[in-house]
Formats: sequence, C-alpha cells, structure tokens
Amino acid sequence: ALHGQSKDALSKLKPGAWEYDITSLAYKNNMTDIMAAIGLVQLDRYDAMVSRRRQIAQTYDAALIPLGISTRDHFEEGYFSNCHLLLSRIPNCDSHRRNRIIQYMAERGIACNVHYKPLPMFSAYRKLGFDISDYPMAYAQFENEITLPLHSLLTDEEVSYVINVFQTALDVVK
Repeated sequence: ALHGQSKDALSKLKPGAWEYDITSLAYKNNMTDIMAAIGLVQLDRYDAMVSRRRQIAQTYDAALIPLGISTRDHFEEGYFSNCHLLLSRIPNCDSHRRNRIIQYMAERGIACNVHYKPLPMFSAYRKLGFDISDYPMAYAQFENEITLPLHSLLTDEEVSYVINVFQTALDVVK
C-alpha cells in the first residue's frame, strides 16, 4: 500500500478488485522524469488515441442508452471530451447488485471499476468525522455506477464482447 491506500496499484488492477480504502491522508506524487518523457512522446499520438476513444464511447452509447443505461455525455455542444472514462449508471441498482455485476464481468475477463467512491466512505475521512449519510447525492452517484473498459487499443470485437457480457449481466444478476 502507498499514499495512505490499503492496496497498491497492481492489486487494484486484478479483475473485480477495484475497491480499496484510504486509511490515512497522504500525498500522491508519483510522476518521474522518465514518465514525463514518455508523456511527451504520447502527445504525438494524442489525436488518434482520442479519436478511437470517442468512437468506442459512441459504440457503448448506441448499445446501452436504449437499455435505459445512462452514460456520461461526452458529446455535448460547447466542450470537447477525450472520453477518459465510460461511466454507466444502472437505474434502480444498489451497490450490492452493482458489485455482483462487476464480479460477473470479471469472471468473464472484463475488468470494470467504479469512479469514484465518495471520500466519506474511506476510513481516513470517517476518522475525521465525515459520514456518508450527510452526502446522499454523492452516495446516489456511487451506488449504481460501473466504469466500463475504455482505451484506444480495444478492438471492435472486444468492445462488442464487453457490451454483450454487460447486457447479459444486467439480465442475470438481480
């Protein structure tokens, strides 16, 4: 664990293991010069990467919105989104069902996440006196959200697989 978190970054990447706790308040300063150099090179690929991410987000939207699943609108007039995350919200879903859906997806090779767990739910903030019951809107945004895989190297076939498994999970996991 580092930076006050109960899990290291590698542990959080394991399928279905998205959840962690913040046990103490700490800084997260982990960018090295080498990482900055890699980032500068990545800027040359930025336009193509964003174009692909936007295409994937549109594919997700086309499949999920007709099912009543809402997603973060990446395509409103007046701003540009790089489609960093694909947040999906499942109507009438609580956190227990949401976690079972994430586990179902993980068992089929799809790592999902939740963005983000409200700070009052972490131990370090509870120790300071924060209580999630004082933040019902934050909890409402958390309890039914699943972040689906979205990166520029996903193939069309992989995106279709994610959609199909997610649709099945919505039907199977009650």
